[in-house]
Amino acid sequence: MDDPKRKLKGMLVRIFSDAVVEESERGEFLDFLSEGHLTQEERAEVVAQFVATTWKTTIADGVVSETEKLRLKRIVEMLALEPASLPAEWARIVAE
Repeated sequence: MDDPKRKLKGMLVRIFSDAVVEESERGEFLDFLSEGHLTQEERAEVVAQFVATTWKTTIADGVVSETEKLRLKRIVEMLALEPASLPAEWARIVAE
């Protein structure tokens, strides 16, 4: 397998690109995790990088659209992220 960290990051970008998580995408994600290619620490590292990058691109124009808010909420739901692990503004959006 190619670099599993890179594969996971690419999968996350693709899954959340449209703010809609299809059941097939969710299944692909869970299957990948269950295959054990990454340790818990490696998965956490990839997710943290994904969160940081996602937030930077979301706020780049200074406006968080309704679609972007939905996308942020879907990311938190599917990845079961704790609000404390998010940028403060993202945590506030999710709490709305």
